[in-house]
Amino acid sequence: MIKKVILLIIFILMIPIANANGGCIKIADDMLVQMSVAPHVPIVNEKASFLFSFGNESGLIREEISGKMRIVQNGKALLENDFKAKDGILDLKYEFNSPGLYEIFLEFNVNGKEYMPEDFVVEVIEKQEGNGYLANALFLLAGFLIGILSAKFLKGRK
Repeated sequence: MIKKVILLIIFILMIPIANANGGCIKIADDMLVQMSVAPHVPIVNEKASFLFSFGNESGLIREEISGKMRIVQNGKALLENDFKAKDGILDLKYEFNSPGLYEIFLEFNVNGKEYMPEDFVVEVIEKQEGNGYLANALFLLAGFLIGILSAKFLKGRK
């Protein structure tokens, strides 16, 4: 019974870890577009780094990809850029001026075929003052506890 409770606690503590990746994948016909963002929740007036990967079932697209990117908030375009991605990777650094939900739209061509995946939605928040170090310390402590409990549980199964 105690092992089941420990496992339940471990799985509950892993939920925030599993959702901390800051990435999203969209499908457009035979093309996959993955967006990764750091930090995973952008903060107002701080640069956020975006990485877009273009691929299919064979891996990253090796041809040059040309297209257009738009960042939109409440129907208003804040950024409209033409881009050329080499080796299936496009990077962008952007600083948001206000909190809220933003949409990132991509339109691109690969070998003469046009793709328009669904928009990527990004939430931008105000900077949280105060307990940043405390939250990080608690998160680190939780990680240590998960590691120790996992080791004891796995050691006990042998």
